[in-house]
Parts: sequence; C-alpha cells; structure tokens
Amino acid sequence: MFAAVARYFGLLSEPTRIKIPHAICQAERSVGEIVTATAATQTNVSRHLALLHQAGVVSRRRDGNIVYYQVADPVFADLCRTVCVQIASRIDSRQPLKKSLL
Repeated sequence: MFAAVARYFGLLSEPTRIKIPHAICQAERSVGEIVTATAATQTNVSRHLALLHQAGVVSRRRDGNIVYYQVADPVFADLCRTVCVQIASRIDSRQPLKKSLL
C-alpha cells in the first residue's frame, strides 16, 4: 500500500503534472488548450498527460483529430488544489518556506 501511495504522490513531483489538473479542473480541454494554459511544449504536455492517464488521474476522449482531457480522479485535483493554496498562502503572508520548496 505504501508503495502505491508513494507512486500516487510521485505524480505531484513535476510542476507540469500539477498545472495540468489545474487547467482541466473546471472543464475538459483539448491538448492545445492545455498547452496554452500550462505554457509547456506540446511534447511535454503529451508525455505528462500519458502518465496521468495511465495512473487514472485524467480521462480522454477523441472527437475527430482532437483529443480532450478531463479530471477522472477528483481526489487528485483536490489534493493539488489544497497544497497549492497552502503554499501560495505562505508565500503571500511571507511565512518562511524551506529553500528546498522554493
């Protein structure tokens, strides 16, 4: 169980994999829209979407040549949101963060 939890949390170890659920938390988006929202390259976004899809965090559907993604695991999106809000709050209030977190 602990190994599975570590793999789950490992999905949060890359900034783009945090940005993607944020970009699609309200509605499904195409890969192009996710690229724009995350300011990452299409290659990078596609690679991370594949990992998130394999983990069951996002789902996808194809409409012609366009692939749309949406959050499939709301717990993951909530976890990302909670941590981001806490870190942003600390930064805004100038509370100390360990340099390794910056």
